[in-house]
Amino acid sequence: MKRFFPLVFALVLSLNAWAQEQAIRPLDVPMSFAGTYGELRHDHFHSGVDWRVGGKVGDDIHVIKSGYISRVSVSPWGYGNGIYVTHPDGTTSVYGHLLRFCEPVARRVEKEQYATESFSVNLRFAPDEFPVKQGDVIGQVGNTGSSAGPHLHMEIRDTEQDLSLNYISRGVYKPIDKTSPQFHRVCFYALDTLPLAGSWRIHNLTKPEAVRDTLVLPWRSYVAIDATDRQEGTGAKLAVEQYRVSLDDTLLFAFKVGDVPTDRGRYIRSLIQYDESRRGGRDLVKSLVEPGNRLDDRIESRHRGVIELDDEAVHTLMLEAIDEHGNRAALRYRVRHGDERFQAPVRDSTLQALPWLWYMQNSVTDSTMSYYLPAGALCDNIYFTWKKVAGPDPARGIVSDVWQIGSPDIPLMRAGALEIAADVPPELEDKAYMANYGRTLSYSGVNVRFGTYCVAIDTVAPAIQFVERKKNIVDGSRIRIRVRDDGSGIEAARVEIDGKWYLSMLRNGVVSLELKPERLRRGKHAIKVIVTDICGNESHETRDFSY
Repeated sequence: MKRFFPLVFALVLSLNAWAQEQAIRPLDVPMSFAGTYGELRHDHFHSGVDWRVGGKVGDDIHVIKSGYISRVSVSPWGYGNGIYVTHPDGTTSVYGHLLRFCEPVARRVEKEQYATESFSVNLRFAPDEFPVKQGDVIGQVGNTGSSAGPHLHMEIRDTEQDLSLNYISRGVYKPIDKTSPQFHRVCFYALDTLPLAGSWRIHNLTKPEAVRDTLVLPWRSYVAIDATDRQEGTGAKLAVEQYRVSLDDTLLFAFKVGDVPTDRGRYIRSLIQYDESRRGGRDLVKSLVEPGNRLDDRIESRHRGVIELDDEAVHTLMLEAIDEHGNRAALRYRVRHGDERFQAPVRDSTLQALPWLWYMQNSVTDSTMSYYLPAGALCDNIYFTWKKVAGPDPARGIVSDVWQIGSPDIPLMRAGALEIAADVPPELEDKAYMANYGRTLSYSGVNVRFGTYCVAIDTVAPAIQFVERKKNIVDGSRIRIRVRDDGSGIEAARVEIDGKWYLSMLRNGVVSLELKPERLRRGKHAIKVIVTDICGNESHETRDFSY
């Protein structure tokens, strides 16, 4: 017992020291970012920082604080090779897009992949399995997963609250930043006087700082802003921390990103002008505040952010964009009322419509179609529209009516349940699927957002093509196989070498694998590729090769 208390005291001191550690940089390169916390990414906020590495892979990644590796994930998408380290101070640091893990973790991952015969794995570890000290190398910078170039994505999460933290605004990392944000585009939208009639764009200012004339607006309108931040030493377009809109010095709208809870990030669809984003445009933050937007705890507004002009006077509208370090950019416009100029677009008279309230369950049934939307899936009241677009088309494998369900320009926080009656022969029931309808068909499933859908049959197996170089399928130490399915889509691809499962990755229609001497002896081998689509159609190809 006399030796017990000193050991406990030493352990407590050690834990306290760990809890008080100041985070270090994860890389040895100069601090520069390709992306910062809170960037608008169409359907989510960027939840970390992207460290620049000069366009190359392989730099060592150091753990920023002591703790233990609690999770490792491998996927063709998302973070690719991702590693999670839990710290005694209640945070977890996440490192994404790694080229490779440190050797002990890499061995454990590969063992699991071969045991489960799966490229994608998600492993969780106990505190005593992979403890790490601040500064330990846990992997190398890569370009895996949903990455457009070599970089390190790093984020810090509150372990208990599942909340991502901004280490730049908190002053943990202090890049040189004396540069103000920049406005790229400003749009104005008219609001119809009817409660569910929607909005339409009336001004599109692509050179927003060059406007000198007075802008004419209807009685009720709102503004949407495209702005990004700049920092010294990088050409990247970074996140704006705050947006503000004022009319004659009265604040109409203010949004501050703050620390975004993971379960509320999707409400960015309500914050931005969604139709612009959906069509491939940039994300514009709109002043109009929808009642179902759960980001309202970081929004301040008057009249829901609506610009109301009920006199003939000229007013001043000010737009502000502020970054994490207080650098500020501002635009001032003269605006006045002029309702006579603005007419609502003519509605498609062939569309049927129903008023749907955002806080209620909503549903519709019409001949061969029914659609149910749960409460809270909408963020504002809408006119829900629908239309039968076409009938069955056996030549394309379409065995039902084709239905346009709602407008894809309206964002949904949750998908709805769609049913479409179809004439499917009993022997083909397992080949039927709900499809997105367009020039090509693709699998959608029955839980769908607004769009155009039908039921289709897929009886055609996927196509397989080995990529050859000088009549050899082996390129260095890699083999690549293109796979394609024009119906329901690829579900899985399996690679076997000499009759045994071999690690491979399927991404963007290409199966790729690396030949490793520790896994494969030199000489002649046979490779077999088995590809299955979502409807269970299977094809396979076998080739001989030398390694």
